[in-house]
Amino acid sequence: MLVSLPLPRFKPLTMSMEEALSQAGTGPFQWIVLGVCGLANAADAVEILSVGLLGTAAEHDLNLTPKRTGALDACIFVGMFLGGLSWGFIGDVIGRKRSLLVALGVNAVFGALSAASTSLWQLMVLRLLAGLGVGGSMPVVFSLMSEFCPPSSRGKFMAMLASFWMVGSLYSASMGWLLLPTAGWRAFLLVASLPAAVCCVLMAALVPESPRYLSIMGRGVEAAQVLLRISRVNGTHLPDDFALPAFHHRDQDILAHKTAFHTDASGHVHADALPLSYNAVAGVGWGGACAKGGALRRFRLGAFETFERAVGVLGALLTPPLRTYTIPLAVAWVGLCGGWYCTVLWVPRYFKDRGAKEASVYAQTFAVALANLPGNLASIWLVDRLGRRLTACICMAGACVCALLFAAAPAQGIWPLLAACVFNGVSVGGWNSLDMISAELYPTSLRSSGFGLLNALGRVASFTTTYAAGTLLEMALWAPLLMAAVLLAVGSAAMLRLPEPAGKPLEDSFCQEDKDHEGLFSGSFSGSASSSRHGTCGEGSGSATHFLSEEDGLAGGGLGGSGAAISGESGFGNRKEQAAEKVALLAASRIGRG
Repeated sequence: MLVSLPLPRFKPLTMSMEEALSQAGTGPFQWIVLGVCGLANAADAVEILSVGLLGTAAEHDLNLTPKRTGALDACIFVGMFLGGLSWGFIGDVIGRKRSLLVALGVNAVFGALSAASTSLWQLMVLRLLAGLGVGGSMPVVFSLMSEFCPPSSRGKFMAMLASFWMVGSLYSASMGWLLLPTAGWRAFLLVASLPAAVCCVLMAALVPESPRYLSIMGRGVEAAQVLLRISRVNGTHLPDDFALPAFHHRDQDILAHKTAFHTDASGHVHADALPLSYNAVAGVGWGGACAKGGALRRFRLGAFETFERAVGVLGALLTPPLRTYTIPLAVAWVGLCGGWYCTVLWVPRYFKDRGAKEASVYAQTFAVALANLPGNLASIWLVDRLGRRLTACICMAGACVCALLFAAAPAQGIWPLLAACVFNGVSVGGWNSLDMISAELYPTSLRSSGFGLLNALGRVASFTTTYAAGTLLEMALWAPLLMAAVLLAVGSAAMLRLPEPAGKPLEDSFCQEDKDHEGLFSGSFSGSASSSRHGTCGEGSGSATHFLSEEDGLAGGGLGGSGAAISGESGFGNRKEQAAEKVALLAASRIGRG
């Protein structure tokens, strides 16, 4: 009589996130994500740059003076400030994909409704609401793209993503050229909302959630599924026994105010346990409120927890070591946003005041947008040769000189157009590299929030300088350009205070305990391949794992049955033994380090 015995479960092959991304490779999947995220970036450019054309086209219908035009231009930046703060935070809490879908929907809906405005006040309110979506999508788009790329190809794809701003600016300028003289500004605003609507549909259908976000939120099974999908689309092959290390990220406790933290003499952040009474209250609070209280109580507790996390996020961004990134980046964002927007959004007005006819204004605006092309091509090459930091510094300094030349250019001839084109072509390199370094320096747990904060600060500068430019134009045509030059010079100097992230792996946590855990598995792919296939069954690893086995044939949900997601906690020995071994390994790593 044959007896059926259960098959032993062997220890899986453990790979770090960087190793898994490198093994999945670069190919069609990253190009698909680039196309969709690039369209989102282009949609933001369309909504922002349409403001400058709108002020000229609707001047008679809405009785716009320079001050009222400046107020209209500033409305979208108020929305972008609020959207950058809120959606950057939301992107780190509910995920990149879901937050981006909502932001794109807001952009599309209120952008289209702007076409039905019957007064200046209605148009200002709707442009502000559209700005919420614009400001919300930008931090998430760059975070999402960076988290799908291995270090070897991240620079190229991030630079190309930033270059899609040119696509949006060309779309806005060409539609303005074609529609504004004939169909009017309402038709123009309706067409300007289409890219965001199309991108929202494509994002929902084609792009999954970021595997890095899923991993740090304890959703390692889903992260492994996404990585297997990347591998399949790219035509590469992850190992049969594919495992991601799974452990509780202490930085999430810090951000939720469940754990205190301190910074040691070397600048490393360490998590500390708060008093037991606090942890007990924090752990029971949400569940107890849901069980005992009504909807109002749940809402209050949810609002309190959201506020606590927001305070925790802000505290982490303004505490060493992240503070050394946040302050110089904030100065650079204020300088570039303030200097660029107060120049480019008023380009149609500059040309008109210098004697250009209406049709010529739109043609010259299109030429200025097209000047982005050589700057984008150069930045794609420079960000990996010179690095993000030096590229931004040089381009912002060059834009400063161009702004001064634009101010001093003779009123007649091609000189104003030439100066504006060179300004736009040079400054786009600063934009591309600043977007990249802002996403790369922050860890995954704070990447969207950090970018959102910087984006929001930049919008304050955009709001202030755009409104101020309307007033300065009444004094002299060169006055706003002089202000732009000063801001760009300050931003260029701030970039020299930052480290260079080119070619380096992204960090997932700012907490040293999490980095220690990640270090236990870094490089284990090559060293544990044979042992994972021939090792003994039932041995616990240093941490629980989430793994996929393409040979298991267990429900590869959503992936065409090509793999199966399994929690590594089952079948690897007693959980208490695992916890004890985890502590021992962490202690050993600290002894070896110190």
